[in-house]
Amino acid sequence: MPRPFFRGLSVMGTGPALTNATMRLAEAVLLLERAPSTAELSIHFVPLWEMHKLNFESRGVDKPTDVLTVPGCGSGGFSDTYVSSILFSPDVSEEQKVGTPTRPGAIAQRRLAMQDLGEIYCSVEYIWHRCNSYPSKCLPFHDYMQAALVHAMLHALGYDHDTPERWRMMVRRERLIRERLRVWRRRWPECSWELDGIEFLVMSTEDRKMNVRSV
Repeated sequence: MPRPFFRGLSVMGTGPALTNATMRLAEAVLLLERAPSTAELSIHFVPLWEMHKLNFESRGVDKPTDVLTVPGCGSGGFSDTYVSSILFSPDVSEEQKVGTPTRPGAIAQRRLAMQDLGEIYCSVEYIWHRCNSYPSKCLPFHDYMQAALVHAMLHALGYDHDTPERWRMMVRRERLIRERLRVWRRRWPECSWELDGIEFLVMSTEDRKMNVRSV
């Protein structure tokens, strides 16, 4: 994989295939959001039990979730929502996808603030179980993986959905990013990525087997 443009971007907890794909996706989102090259963001893939623990410790919710954003200095607050539930909401019209242009001065101020974007935790096992348990209510597995990470990254970049207006703004941005990523994949297929979470699931299974053998 080429040297990353965002030197402060790191992916941990999984194998090389998912790491490289996540790096490419994260770089694409950061470029679309005009983040500075000095932005720092860590993405961790964690087992289900650890996500359960993190969700309880950070938000007081006694169950696991798909993604969790721990904000940095340039982010908002703790937040998580089932991505599939809001990504294709009919309440946001197609005409509202693209927001109005931002003033150059505002962009410069935002880039200066977007240095420490915090950490993102992702549970591949949770996403896999949810896709299998509720196939009619969820995106396909690989699409859910991408949508969940994009959603978490937008939280790290300061987006939130705590009010109706901010919710609509975040949904519009998620849709716009999804369309841009689709165009990039068609135009530059050699730079495409496949978020193959199966690699992580296989690794987790092997780790559990080794733990059982060691007991």
